[in-house]
Amino acid sequence: MTHHLPDGHTARSATSDDAKRVANLVNDQSECAGRGRPATPERMLQHWDHPKFDPVTDSRLVFAPDGALIGFARIRDVKDPPVDVFGGFVVHPDHNEASWLWDDLFGWMEAEARRVIPKAPADARIALVAGAPESDMTELRELERHGFDHSRTFHLMQVDFTTESSARREEPGRWPEGIGVRELTPGKDDEALVPAWCEAFANHYGIVKQPFETELEEWRRLMREDGFDPTLWFLATTATMTPSSVCASATPPPPETRIGRRSAMSAFAPRGVGAASVEHCSFTRSALLPSVGSRALC
Repeated sequence: MTHHLPDGHTARSATSDDAKRVANLVNDQSECAGRGRPATPERMLQHWDHPKFDPVTDSRLVFAPDGALIGFARIRDVKDPPVDVFGGFVVHPDHNEASWLWDDLFGWMEAEARRVIPKAPADARIALVAGAPESDMTELRELERHGFDHSRTFHLMQVDFTTESSARREEPGRWPEGIGVRELTPGKDDEALVPAWCEAFANHYGIVKQPFETELEEWRRLMREDGFDPTLWFLATTATMTPSSVCASATPPPPETRIGRRSAMSAFAPRGVGAASVEHCSFTRSALLPSVGSRALC
């Protein structure tokens, strides 16, 4: 349920015209937490432009009496069956102690998430899933206060390069015999990439197997996103061109580079394909990094 808003405050769903103000809200909160300003209106619109996301029913904006956006929440029901509903929330840092605002956003998310129940199998366990950085004590406090249980921790692994020699790799990773590496070619590799990725992540936390066409369209949507660079996606392939590993490198503003996604199919993982793919990504991106004081994250 949603809660009564204080006098002068208003709430409504988002429209495409709100992308800039939502991006600014995300950036204000992120910057306050020391994570920079990563959001853009273009990226926000891309996230909203999904066949299973409707801003009219799946988002909520809360405004202060002066018209300033102070809270945003959204849910995403993208799995079939819908056993997980993903919730997201942002509160402007000036309003972190406004309990009524957190109550409104979390109450709205829970109420909206319940609408998937008729679409799920009768014996299904349905969960509203949300998360927060370990360092954000306010978000963690509010998640716990609103009944969320801690079920999983995801780690961001970091290597600090403190000298010029350690900041750069002189050669790419050494691949096992019979394995080569090349850049991803959108349109050509789509249908081979999807089953390789799905097999590699079949046992990953929260994965619900989806029809091939659904997974394929999700990948094609990713490739159409602003900022997607196929030269930063690498496929390790056998002589038959079957993908054995996928490694994606991304480039946040220096001094960081990220290995955003990496997988190795089970038959190839013991052969060192996964380790070689990480080394290859690190070597490829090292030329763009400052020599001293840079970081690699994966």
